[in-house]
Amino acid sequence: MTDRKWSLTLGGIALALLLAIVISPMAAGQMADDQAAEGQMADDQMAEGQMAMGSDEEPLDSSICAGCHEDQVAAFASNPHSLLNDPAWGKYGIEDGSCISCHSGAASHVEQGGGEGTIFAFREDLTTPAERSKACLTCHADTHPRFFTSEHAQAGIACTSCHSIHGGGAVPPVALLKSGPTLTADPSDAVGAKSQVCTNCHGDVFTRFEWNEHHRLREGILDCTSCHNPHERWTRARLGGFKQETCLKCHADKGGPFIYEHGSVRVEGCTACHDPHGSPNRHMLNYQRVAELCTSCHAEVPGFHSRFTLDTNCTNCHSSIHGSNFHPFFLQ
Repeated sequence: MTDRKWSLTLGGIALALLLAIVISPMAAGQMADDQAAEGQMADDQMAEGQMAMGSDEEPLDSSICAGCHEDQVAAFASNPHSLLNDPAWGKYGIEDGSCISCHSGAASHVEQGGGEGTIFAFREDLTTPAERSKACLTCHADTHPRFFTSEHAQAGIACTSCHSIHGGGAVPPVALLKSGPTLTADPSDAVGAKSQVCTNCHGDVFTRFEWNEHHRLREGILDCTSCHNPHERWTRARLGGFKQETCLKCHADKGGPFIYEHGSVRVEGCTACHDPHGSPNRHMLNYQRVAELCTSCHAEVPGFHSRFTLDTNCTNCHSSIHGSNFHPFFLQ
C-alpha cells in the first residue's frame, strides 16, 4: 500500500511538471499579448485625443485652434510655453507644444463645435482655483512642490491669478506675470514686474513704501520676492525668531552669533522693532522715539533711569543693541 501511494505521488508531481513546462510559455505569451494590447489601447487613446474631428491624419494642434482663437495662438508664439516642443518635456507626458498640453478635452471641444464646458479652460467661472493650479503643477511641481500648503492657495488664489498662460506682446513679461496698477505717477519709480503684480491685492502694503524710510523697492533694487516666497507656506514666520534668515541674507552683521543676545531678536525677530516695508521713522523703527520703542518691552528699568525722558536715546549707552560679545546689557 505504501509503495502504491508513493507511485501515485510521484506520478502527480511528474504530471504537474509536464503541465508547467507546456502551459508556462503559453501563459507568458498570452500575458505579453495582453500587455501589447493594453499599450496599443493607450496609444490609440492618446492619438484619439490629438486628432481633429472626422480626420485620421490631421493632428489637433495650434493651427486648428487658431481658427477660432487667433489672438491667443498668435501670442503663444512668443510665449515660454511654446518651448513645450522641446523633447525634454517628454517626461511630463507632453509630446508637442500644442494647446492640448494644458487644455484637456480638446477633441470633444472640436467635435461639438466649441462651447463652454467642452474643454478645460482656465476661467474663474468654469473651474475652481485648485483645478487651475493643479493643471499648472503638472509641469511646475518640481519648482513649487508646496504651493497647495501656501497661504495664497489656501486663500483661493490660483496660479492664473498672478500668471498669464498665453502672455502677450513680442517680449512676454517675466514669468508671464500679469501687470499691476501703477504704484505712483512718479516716472522715477522702477518697480519690477515681480512686485507690480502684488499691488493687485496688497495695495495697503505698497503705501508704506511711500515713507521716507523704506526698503528700496520703488527704486528697482528689491522685489517683493526678495523677501517673500509666494509659492510656499509661512513666509511671514521667516522674518522673525530663529527663522529670520530672510533679513539676515542682507543684514548678516546683525545676526551674530553673539554671547549676549537681545531676547526680542531671537523670540519675535527683526519686526519687533522694525517695519520691513517702510516707516516715517529712522531705521524703519516702529516708534519715532527710541525710548518709546524700548519701553514698550522694558517697562521696568533701574532706578537711576528715572532722570531720563522719552526723548533720551537708549542706544547712546546700549550701543550694541542687536547683540554683544562683551556686555550683557549691550553697553559695548
